[in-house]
Amino acid sequence: MNEPICFSQHFVNKQNVRSLSNILNLKLLKSQNSEVFLQEIVKEELVREISSELKKILLDLQENIKIYSKNDFKDYFSIFRIKDEQHSLFTVNKENICEGCSATLSKIIPKKFFGNNHNTKIFKKCIKTIVYSMKRQHIYFEKMIQKWDFKIFPWNNISTVNSFGILYNILHWIFKVLLSAIITLNFYVTTTKVNNDENLLFFFWKNQWQSFYDKKISDMVSAKVINKFHTNSLGKNLRKRYSLQEKLKLKSMKKDIPKLHLVLKPNNDFRPIVRYKSEILSARDKHKIKEKLYFLRKLTGKPHEKIETIFTTLFFKWLENKKPKLYFIKTDLSNAFGSINKEKLLKILCERHQDLQKSETNMFIKKKHTQHFKEFVAELRKPLLVRCGSTVYEWKAGLVQGYKFSPALSELYYSYMDEIYFSKHTDNNELRLFIRVVDDYLYITDTLQDAQLFLKALSNYSNVNYGKTVINFAHEDINCSNELTFLGYSYNTDNMNVGRANTVFNGQMCYKISFTGSIANLEQFLEARIGQSGIPINGHIFNFHHNSEALIWEHIFITLCLSANKFCTILSLLCDESEMPKYLSVYKKRVAVKLCNTILDKLKKNSPKDFCFTYCINHFRYLSYKALLLCARGTSKCNTLVPYVNIELAKSNCIYGKWRDHARFISKSGQNLEQAVKEVCTKSDLRRIFRKFDVLPYDFQCYDHKRFYMSL
Repeated sequence: MNEPICFSQHFVNKQNVRSLSNILNLKLLKSQNSEVFLQEIVKEELVREISSELKKILLDLQENIKIYSKNDFKDYFSIFRIKDEQHSLFTVNKENICEGCSATLSKIIPKKFFGNNHNTKIFKKCIKTIVYSMKRQHIYFEKMIQKWDFKIFPWNNISTVNSFGILYNILHWIFKVLLSAIITLNFYVTTTKVNNDENLLFFFWKNQWQSFYDKKISDMVSAKVINKFHTNSLGKNLRKRYSLQEKLKLKSMKKDIPKLHLVLKPNNDFRPIVRYKSEILSARDKHKIKEKLYFLRKLTGKPHEKIETIFTTLFFKWLENKKPKLYFIKTDLSNAFGSINKEKLLKILCERHQDLQKSETNMFIKKKHTQHFKEFVAELRKPLLVRCGSTVYEWKAGLVQGYKFSPALSELYYSYMDEIYFSKHTDNNELRLFIRVVDDYLYITDTLQDAQLFLKALSNYSNVNYGKTVINFAHEDINCSNELTFLGYSYNTDNMNVGRANTVFNGQMCYKISFTGSIANLEQFLEARIGQSGIPINGHIFNFHHNSEALIWEHIFITLCLSANKFCTILSLLCDESEMPKYLSVYKKRVAVKLCNTILDKLKKNSPKDFCFTYCINHFRYLSYKALLLCARGTSKCNTLVPYVNIELAKSNCIYGKWRDHARFISKSGQNLEQAVKEVCTKSDLRRIFRKFDVLPYDFQCYDHKRFYMSL
């Protein structure tokens, strides 16, 4: 009962819910045996503890569900639907959804169940919290109903020991079954790719989404991306000829076929993706998948090159050549998986397998490779089936996104094609850089002619996304900019500085955090989310070879702001204001000490031999608490932290405050390992740099609970 609950999983991506019977077993409503219904919602062990008055209320609830579920609860949203009739596909106002859900449940649940307005308000707040929840967001449901008033009828007739457990089970059933039914029968709820808010849920009218979905599926059929698979898509007349056993077998086969979902992109564009059933794999199955992926990596033969390594190499060559003008090309491929030619992929698979067999001497490994090769050939030759509603289609255009081997097979295919199309451009030994990560390309060269030849070679792919292509030289058809972003990094093409792309912190931070069941231990959850695992620290950004000291301090501050923003966001959503100060020790351990030490280690490894980075550890600590202060001030629910953070800030303020003995490096236990120098702490140029850090970076948003509950 004290475990976090994810209510959103019961109404997200539920496209094929046609009636209440898809969610609730209607035999429970029709059963004359009241004990059956009571055991369903209260649990068998607590049924005996229910008072006769509450039992009567729950049986009225059973009867009301039968009465008010007619027309699939659509009547309660009709007033909002009329206003929205003129639009084809758009997101529905969540405030209206809350209002409709509250109106529906107030009809179904007898008023006596609540007892007073205080309990009714708690109930409505629960509805709002669930409707506005994020994808896979776990909620402390027990905490939400903790202030329920049990001193009034009908709760005062139940023993104090059992009253909370009975309430918990009843409300959990109402929200899990009834509320999810009301939502899924009227709305399609899903995430989209229209912005950077990864876990934000959007609500669409069910009929409008279905119309959009059917039209896009029809377009895919017309474009021969998918074809109806007639063996599994038999009409009613043909199905009549089958025996009952054959019909059941056919139905069972359909259930195993993954569903095809459409993920909405800007301008009503979409991305097709299949979602397989979440099966619990055995250790043996996991091992087999790992073996197959390793086999595909060996076939690809492409070494794993980190962009930070090859970019630094390029930078040194650029310096040796006296900083010539460099030409950047950043682009990506549209529908990379779907554009793969499966016949060509099979030939590549066969050719690379033969080469691998020639180079391999171990007979046991040879047999393993042969087995994997045959399995992949069989897999690629058999029809790839997807299900749209009750209709089954065969996927004809390349690979489908969502299949577990699609990324590895795609890498094999495009690595091979890159060798053909870009053979003259992939030599990173010259003053050029060629890198592709999945479907994203970055090419840097020192001659305009070479850049133009690369663009010409790129046209060999028919699915180049020229709308997203960016270059840093004049071209009549392609966007030009001196700042390029690639894989979350920002590149200045004039001076070769590298930083974090602002897309990393655009939007509300809460939608970038996965609030999984691990919120049960808030301290551990904070440690995992605000430390290095949640915010990558690498030599691509923290590198003195191609970034100035002023820019490095800016990157340090942005990184610490990301940690501080996550910290404040998590506390705002999961913690009472009175309890917040006790978690400052987690921030100190994970950010002010450990994260800062990690940054220092990266800087030491990525500095020229003749360069001396002079600093005090308190500079880092000061910036970590400055970031936390700005985020706490910007996050209304975290204002209680401000005085505590100010104390820590004063302790570490050796730039503007009084100088004491400070360390250059500090251990996890807090011991000074290396003494700082007074002149370092009072550097005028450092003070000038630090004055920029009195405000959060541009476009940086702190968690705002009012904005979180804004209508979408």
